[in-house]
Amino acid sequence: MTTHIVVADEHTIIRRGVVLMVKNLPEINPNFNHHNINIVGDAASPTELLNLLANNPVDILLLGFSLNTYKSQSPLTELDGITLIKWLSNKYPNLKTVVLSPYNNANVIRSALDSGASGYINHNTCEKVLERAITAMMNNETYIEKSLLNSLLQPATRGERELSSREIDVLRLLCKGLSPAAISGKLNLSNKTVSAHKLRAMEKLGVASDCHLFFLLSQTQMFDIAI
Repeated sequence: MTTHIVVADEHTIIRRGVVLMVKNLPEINPNFNHHNINIVGDAASPTELLNLLANNPVDILLLGFSLNTYKSQSPLTELDGITLIKWLSNKYPNLKTVVLSPYNNANVIRSALDSGASGYINHNTCEKVLERAITAMMNNETYIEKSLLNSLLQPATRGERELSSREIDVLRLLCKGLSPAAISGKLNLSNKTVSAHKLRAMEKLGVASDCHLFFLLSQTQMFDIAI
């Protein structure tokens, strides 16, 4: 039986590297061979990904946490992060999604899994971890990279109180440099709603200013931000 795999990530070097790692899996595990693993294709944007899924049988998606998005008449071109994971889970319930992410924060991991992801690994992972993740997907199991389990098992700190998936998306986009107005358009929310998500997140995290918020996010390594 052939397992069909798609790799999606906005970074070409990561995307192509993961494709190569998957192709080399038979050298790591003799249970894999070039006849039972098929790379359907790779995608850099939601549009490319959705085209692949619509026109090909796909069993496993290795999904980068963010993709190249753009504004168009179709809101699907702007999906990424938790929003995309949730949409894929609803649209393709049999698809096994493994998130490839630079974020090791427990809030982000839990939110991805709660939104429908079946696995979560760091995008700096090795071939052996990737092989374990794909094997778990083929066996209908959930997989979290061992090095990331500690963040899930440790008691929550102030920077790791339960945030909603929308609050995480808003904070992540703020850390990428987007303005509230740009986030509003990207997430198809009103400016007022974006501000409300931000304020609720700040309240949960116990911070009162933007400077304090970004400092806390940098200290907890929730997203790619350094101060």
